[in-house]
Parts: sequence; C-alpha cells; structure tokens
Amino acid sequence: RNQGIGRKLLMVAAGMGALVGCYYVFSRRHTMLRRSAVRAKFSTVALDLDGTTLNTKHKLPQGNKEMIQKLVNMGINVAVATGRSMSGVYEHLRELELIKPIPVLCLNGALCLRASSDGKISTIFTDPVPKESTDKVVTLANELDFMVQFYIGDKVYAVPKNAKHVELMKRYEVLAGHPQIQLKDTAELEALGPPAKILVLTEDPDKLIEVAQKRFGGELHLVRGSPEPFFVEFLAKGVCKGTGLMKLCKELKIDPQTVVAFGDGDNDMEFLQYAGYGCAMKNARQVTKDKADVVLEWTNDDEGVARQLQRLLDQGILSPTAAKEEMPS
Repeated sequence: RNQGIGRKLLMVAAGMGALVGCYYVFSRRHTMLRRSAVRAKFSTVALDLDGTTLNTKHKLPQGNKEMIQKLVNMGINVAVATGRSMSGVYEHLRELELIKPIPVLCLNGALCLRASSDGKISTIFTDPVPKESTDKVVTLANELDFMVQFYIGDKVYAVPKNAKHVELMKRYEVLAGHPQIQLKDTAELEALGPPAKILVLTEDPDKLIEVAQKRFGGELHLVRGSPEPFFVEFLAKGVCKGTGLMKLCKELKIDPQTVVAFGDGDNDMEFLQYAGYGCAMKNARQVTKDKADVVLEWTNDDEGVARQLQRLLDQGILSPTAAKEEMPS
C-alpha cells in the first residue's frame, strides 16, 4: 500500500514538474518574442493622450513635454492618437510649442488632422458614421434615456435632457478639457450632418455595449470609454485607432513597422497591435497589456512615456534615419 502511495506521489511530482517546465518554456518564448520587437529600428512615435502621455489630472508632465520637443527637433516623427476631438487637443499642442505641425488622429481614428501649436489645422482624412447608423444610435439613446454627443470637425455637440445628463456632460467636459455646444433636441443635432464619432454617456457602459451589439451586430465599431468608463463611443465599421494609424502611415508613406505606439485603454488595443512596437503603460487595462509588445514599469504619473523613449534613444533603435521617407511638414 505504501508503495502505491509512493508511486502516486511520484506521478503527481512528475506532473507538476512538467507543468512548471511548460510554463518556463512558454514564459521564455513570450519574453523572447517581446524582446525581438526591439531589434528593429524606429523613426515614428504615436502617442495616446489620456492615461498615457497626460497624467491622471489630464495635464502634460514636464518630462513628457521636453521629450516630445526633443524628438521633433531631432527629426523623429511624432503623432498624437486620441479619442478626443481636436478641441480637446489644442491646449496641449499650444503647451508643446513645436517647431512644425504634427498629425493628430482624433476621435479614435475617425478624423486625422495636421495641426500646429499656433492652432492652424488641415484635414488629412475623415471617416464619418453613415446617416442610417447615426439614426439608429440616436434612437437607442432616446429609448434608454441616455445623453448623446456628436463630433463634427473640431466641435462637440450635446443634447442634455435632464439633471443627470448635465452632470455626465460636465464630467466629460472635465475629462476632455473643453465644453460641449448644447443643442435643444436631437433633430437639431442630426441636422448638422454625419458625425465622425457619436458618444453616448451612461454609468453602465458594459450594459450599453451588450444592448448595442445585439441590436447593431457588426454595423458599428463600439469602444468602451477610457480612462473613465462612463460612456461608449460609436464609430463607423472598421474605424479605430489602429486602422487610423495604418491610413496615416499610407498617406505619409511611413512603414507601420517603424512606429512605436503608446497606450493604456481599450481603444488602444489595435493601435498597439498594428504599430511596429506597442508599449502599454503600467496603468493600462489588462486587455490592452495583452496586445502590447511590452508593458512598461511606469504609469502615466511617472512620466512613463518619456522614460521609455529615452531608453529607446539610449539603445540607438529610435532615430530619424530609420525612416525611408520623412513625414512632411
């Protein structure tokens, strides 16, 4: 009997050893795959704002500001990629005082502008939500008594109908750093034309996503609000930061594999995947970390973007000479 127990213990030990061995091999392979990405050369940096380049107070830390200025002065391409409208980006562009315009992917890739620190902008491309889909989202928001916002150009329009709507609208204003233009009803809202993005504000974004997916299927691209989840974004099918980045690279003749991207939220998953080297912040959502090439040991409050970029510069793998063609001014 004792011999039987001994054999069972040996079998359990062998099984545990095999599991540990498999885990070691997997972990080593995973680490090697991540490290292999940094053997390449990079010439373009694409930055998410909230939760990444900006701190938790939605301010631009001095270290990140100085690093971005340094890269632009060196001739390294820098682009911004954000869920914000352009009106929520102006403040930070002015603060950067850059010597030339940079591309800004707004509204999670639905609108791309070339913008300068003096406020001048020009359109690179736009992908609005189709009218039929827009009508469906507005109808759903009305049924659920949720507030809806339209993003057209660099303006944000909203139709608050009660005190709760106003409260959520003010909360979003603090997050985005700019006020919305209030309209009297959704008819006035829809008369403005097709929006690049629709945003529906709610305290239960996961429930709204569940309902919307059942109703719309794959007709629209839905994004859970980030970094504070009290809204859901509705974009045209196929539109996201990732596809926006690919379009931008095509427009400016940049190889996507020469791009280093930084992000933290659900809306950054494809963005980090499509870039040559995707960097997730320490404070990123786990689903986003899972899509990244590397997870940083720093948060957005630690100036993690500047620290990682300095590391890449020190390693000699981030430089303007890595590009086949420089980004035009």
